[in-house]
Amino acid sequence: MDGQHRHDAAYATMCSYLGLSARDVAEIGGFSDRFARDILSGRKSFPQDTKVGLFQLLKDYKTIIDAMKADVRAGERVFYIYRTNEQLRASPVGDVWPSVGKAKGGFVGPYRSAAFEVYQWATDVVNGPATPINLVFAETPQTS
Repeated sequence: MDGQHRHDAAYATMCSYLGLSARDVAEIGGFSDRFARDILSGRKSFPQDTKVGLFQLLKDYKTIIDAMKADVRAGERVFYIYRTNEQLRASPVGDVWPSVGKAKGGFVGPYRSAAFEVYQWATDVVNGPATPINLVFAETPQTS
């Protein structure tokens, strides 16, 4: 295993942290699900353009968290949780997420992770604002 390949564990960990599935990673990189599973398990190296896309997604994720916190400060108390990437992308929230690598952008895993981060922050009675908010499954838009 070469030195560069050993560092790919950080990218695989970033994918887990963001809640990305192998299918999501495949979409970002424009390659097969099998190749995505191989890079996530450390059997193959992450392509450079996929690494760049993941860092962009991490930056977008942090921006979404900041925007959701601002929404809470402005009085928002309900955040809709989407079931699929397609439902998220078809929603008004989906317009906020830019494309990532070869993918449209808007992944349910990072969105849910961001929403939960804000939920924890908002409901922290010891250190945070202790603002009760709700995460509820979105019924619309319906996607097939």
